[in-house]
Amino acid sequence: MSQLDWLMIALFFLTLIGIGVYSIFKVRKSGDFFVGGGKLPWWIGGISHHVGGYSAVIFTAWAMYNYRDGFSTYVWWALGFAISCFVCGWLIAPKWSEVREKFGVQSPTEYLTIRYGLSTQQIIVWSGVFLKLLDLAGKTVAMALILQGFTGLSFVYGVLLTGTVTLIYNTLGGFFASTRNDVFQFLVQLLGGIFMFVFVLRELVTNYGVNYFTMWHTEALQGHFTALSEECNLFFAIGFGLAIFFGTTGGNWSAGLRFMAAPSGAHARRTAWLSGCLYIIWPLVIFAPMWAAPIIIPGLDTAAQKTVYTQLALAFLPHGFVGIVLASMFAASISTIAGDCNAVAGVISRDIAPHFSKKLLDAEGQTPMWFARTVSFLFAAAVILISLNNSVFGGIVGLVVKWFSGLLGPISVPLIFGLLPAFKRCGVVIANLSVILGIAAFFICEYLAAPLSASLFWPVVTSVVVYCAGVFGKEKPEEEKPEEATEF
Repeated sequence: MSQLDWLMIALFFLTLIGIGVYSIFKVRKSGDFFVGGGKLPWWIGGISHHVGGYSAVIFTAWAMYNYRDGFSTYVWWALGFAISCFVCGWLIAPKWSEVREKFGVQSPTEYLTIRYGLSTQQIIVWSGVFLKLLDLAGKTVAMALILQGFTGLSFVYGVLLTGTVTLIYNTLGGFFASTRNDVFQFLVQLLGGIFMFVFVLRELVTNYGVNYFTMWHTEALQGHFTALSEECNLFFAIGFGLAIFFGTTGGNWSAGLRFMAAPSGAHARRTAWLSGCLYIIWPLVIFAPMWAAPIIIPGLDTAAQKTVYTQLALAFLPHGFVGIVLASMFAASISTIAGDCNAVAGVISRDIAPHFSKKLLDAEGQTPMWFARTVSFLFAAAVILISLNNSVFGGIVGLVVKWFSGLLGPISVPLIFGLLPAFKRCGVVIANLSVILGIAAFFICEYLAAPLSASLFWPVVTSVVVYCAGVFGKEKPEEEKPEEATEF
């Protein structure tokens, strides 16, 4: 990379940290740190929710699928997110804002004690914290590998750089810094993505006589313009689609925070729908160069396919533009990591720590700011530690695609379905069973060395079936319910 490229990266990092420092003056109490005081504008929330679905995994693991399978990645990934966002806006997003307004909660899992009881909340909270550690470690690893491909920076230093930048601005500014940085980072993504789209298109037209529409007829892309592929089949698409749905609607806690932070249910609905519209459009720009890559760089093996976006950028972008594209990849990753770190810090501070010491909530139900920032710092540090030992969990694909996507559904089913009146009969027993049996299904698939599609399909389907069975159960007598539970 040239000095101009490094300058672009330096400006990007300085802006992130600057927003974090500025945000200190906007954060007065834990309600500001975790949910922005419930005043998040819908358009900032929509952009923030959208970029939360991206990370450096897009340019590594998903780059492999795009190179190998082609258009099908857009079908089961991008359209899966878009449909989930539209359904979420219709049914679920407004419920999150209503829960915050009514009960004063500051984390997505805080309401579970009201809805089910302490046991369900603790099962989901502890499982979710562990799962987010794996997910964010996978995304940090992906960014470190991209840095290594662009700059030659060692893997260890790449992990430390990515983790430290996230740690600094998120610890300082919390939710306010995270969402404002998301907007800035989306603008960087737009710039970098459009540059890649245009320069690769120019290469296709100039040297191969095709464009993004006609390239599908070339020999290199035969069989690449299909809805599904051999590995990513219907079985896979259903399992991954359900994981996307539960993650998008709030099972991925940072997504739920974007809806909780909205001033009203109507604003939360707009947040979800804006994010859905962006999922229809923006992945086409990001994925197109990867789809074209087999024409330009044929015959890559699996390991090289994960670096194809980096190879294209280094091959076709002029000096300065490489730095912008690398910054855009950083933007995709850091925005996701920071948002999730903030969400998990809220869960630990609000739903775990107070059960060990009542002093960690004041008379107004607020978490002391020193403790909120300490938890955020320590969780980000733990992510860095697991990132450095990622091979234990199977690298990027193992951490993000299998472990996170496979276990996200089971721990999210009671969280999301519990918001809906149709499931008011489902109580603590059925909620706990749905989580435990879903997790058990995942580990059974692991023990049997089942294909990836099975590891994604069976856990979430098991949880959904078990939970939905509770609809036909006998409703508890009114006096045995928590008073607030009747309002969900």
